[in-house]
Amino acid sequence: MLEIALGVIFFTVIVIALVFMIIGAKNKLVASGDVEILINHEKKIHVPVGSKLLTALADNQLFVSSACGGGGTCGQCKVKVHSGGGDILPTEQSHITKREAAHGERLACQVSVKQNMDIEVEDSVFGVKKWECTVKSNDNVATFIKELVLELPEGESINYRAGGYIQIECPPHVSKYADMDIAEEYRPDWDKFNLWRYVSEVNEPVLRAYSMASYPEEKEIMLNVRVASPPPGAPDSVPPGKMSSFIFNLKPGDKVFVSGPYGEFFAKETDAEMVFIGGGAGMAPMRSHIFDQLRRLKSKRKMTFWYGARSKREMFYVEDFDMLAKENDNFEWHVALSDALPEDNWKGYTGFIHNVLF
Repeated sequence: MLEIALGVIFFTVIVIALVFMIIGAKNKLVASGDVEILINHEKKIHVPVGSKLLTALADNQLFVSSACGGGGTCGQCKVKVHSGGGDILPTEQSHITKREAAHGERLACQVSVKQNMDIEVEDSVFGVKKWECTVKSNDNVATFIKELVLELPEGESINYRAGGYIQIECPPHVSKYADMDIAEEYRPDWDKFNLWRYVSEVNEPVLRAYSMASYPEEKEIMLNVRVASPPPGAPDSVPPGKMSSFIFNLKPGDKVFVSGPYGEFFAKETDAEMVFIGGGAGMAPMRSHIFDQLRRLKSKRKMTFWYGARSKREMFYVEDFDMLAKENDNFEWHVALSDALPEDNWKGYTGFIHNVLF
């Protein structure tokens, strides 16, 4: 019995000693506490060790664009790291050239905060804000496209340029296509493809970027969102789009977090002719630019808009653009239908819009 007791005691002592050795090694090898990040040579923030740089900045109200939500796939969250970032990772090399890397370019979502850092971000980041918006409306404008209109909190405004975009967040959730409000005229196609059977299950927060269809004089945020359902014939194991399923299920009064504005797709101030080409939900930045040029800036530049849709039922904002063309001699717009229906009695352009134009 004595030998057994001594063995147990000896084993316990060894285990306890190993635990203390591991704790000691961790304290020496793994940094802890807070570190300082110097931003653009002037702003300093203090953040805990261990987080990703993208998260650390967001926690301090500095929202760097990241359409993939930090997954390292979109390549948008580029910052310059002058010191403290370590070596560039393989996950970054498909988005950052050797020349960019030599100048300190990194993906903020891939850089771990381990020590004091000196970084540089675009000046526009300091103008980005985050709001909890309210859904004003979320209606079909085409079979698979909804116009989502969001109201900012009272007293808030978003200072953006036409062609800009926002990022929208969705929490973990379950979205059932059977619960989506789809306008009656579009339901036959949803029945045809049996889209009602799909369910989107999201287990962690998701972030996606969407161009704004609104222009600066409109006080609300307007988006054109296409639902990303699995392609026809795909097995049921193929999941639908996480964010688009979430957005299609939003109802008036629902709350949603939005950050912005972001963007570089801005019009240059010249007298050159402007040609806009888009199709489907690609309408959003086209509408933003054209309305801004004609309604706000009263531009006299020659402008032509070429838009592609499947059939007349998929055309939207027709009355708006017809009115703009009537009111402005310098603007005209054309539509090409790639799959016109017999009842459309379509006499205009047919085929894909890029083929029609070029």
